[in-house]
Amino acid sequence: MPKKRKIFYGWWIVLASATINLFVGGTFFYGFSVFFNPIRATFHWTATVTSVAFVLQRLEGGISGPLVGFLVDRVGPRKLMLSGWSVVGLGFLWMSRVDSLWAFYGSFLIIAIGISFGSFVAMNVAVANWFIKKRSRAMTFMYVGFGASGTLVPLVALSISQFGWRTSLIIMGIAAWVIGLPLSSLMRHKPGHYGYLPDGETRSAINEAVNVPNSRSSSEIVGQAPDSLATDFTVKAALRTRAFWLLALVFFFQNIGTSAVMVHIVPYLENAGVPTTIAASAVAGMTLSSLIGRLGFGFLGDFTNKRYLIAISLLLQTGGLFIFSFIDAARVWLIVPFLLIYSPGYGGPIPLRPALQGDYFGTSNFGSIMGLMMAISMLGGLASPVIAGWIFDITGSYRLAWQIFALATLPAIPLVLLAKPPKAKPEP
Repeated sequence: MPKKRKIFYGWWIVLASATINLFVGGTFFYGFSVFFNPIRATFHWTATVTSVAFVLQRLEGGISGPLVGFLVDRVGPRKLMLSGWSVVGLGFLWMSRVDSLWAFYGSFLIIAIGISFGSFVAMNVAVANWFIKKRSRAMTFMYVGFGASGTLVPLVALSISQFGWRTSLIIMGIAAWVIGLPLSSLMRHKPGHYGYLPDGETRSAINEAVNVPNSRSSSEIVGQAPDSLATDFTVKAALRTRAFWLLALVFFFQNIGTSAVMVHIVPYLENAGVPTTIAASAVAGMTLSSLIGRLGFGFLGDFTNKRYLIAISLLLQTGGLFIFSFIDAARVWLIVPFLLIYSPGYGGPIPLRPALQGDYFGTSNFGSIMGLMMAISMLGGLASPVIAGWIFDITGSYRLAWQIFALATLPAIPLVLLAKPPKAKPEP
């Protein structure tokens, strides 16, 4: 009787990453929009100055991205993530005690630094290393956590209404330690270090696929399976390719709109006459609807050209932003078509982006290349939350902001279609 095969450890890494994404999205990236107006009302700040905190977070992400990528490629994800989540908890606790604008900025920046070290780049590196054939699907499952994270936003809103924003931040700080630290300890860098091969393949299956003798080690096989379009590029070689810069620009333009929506969706809907609980539920609806794109496009990514899928996603995102701009007290029903069009477009590129990077440049320097690409693409979302807040402060409406950001997303579509696989050979 054949021995029952155990679950491949790479899937435990995916599950842990998905759970961390659930918490990060529900409390910080999407959930913090619910804190925006209560904190602003407490201190009588304008929407513009409050939005600066989010600019600092994106600036930090762009600066720390290359550093985190460099470190995770060399020391692995586990140590970085454990240190990151220790800092996140402290940041939430500090924010619960702030009494000035600069303290608010500082605590927000501390949380952002902790999350930079404790989540995205490190988890992407781990999953990219553990999967080749199933990389797009594994990335899809990892980002399902983000897609489901919107379900936590109404709970965050309920907590603020019941206990106040300060106590809610204390709860989130403790939860960051309870959830983030144990899950970070499950992370592993490369499967070859633990006697595994990517995708849970047996050595005989890999040898047959790449037609190499049994004497070769698993570390020599990683990145050379036929499903990977490129062997491993050095950082220097990747920077010399046209594909790197085109992909960085694609996500630069995409981030302009998504960054502002993430920050201002709840304040915008509240200004349109939508109750806070319903506005928070709209965030949940947006992230859940994004699962259509994350799952659908993510699964297709292992079988279809990822560039075409990203282009379709960006087109949906652009149309959804235009619809979003017309929501007001008389047209609250437009929330539904916005969710059904924008959300899948927003969700689609999330698993496809790191999967495509792995296909193009390999995984040996995945973190460093991703960090540099993030540093460029994050610039797109640096000013847009402040611009949206400034337009609201001046005009009393967000409509013009959403329409400008929709137009700014359009250049990403032809750019991704031009981002063909790099032809340059990586350096030895």
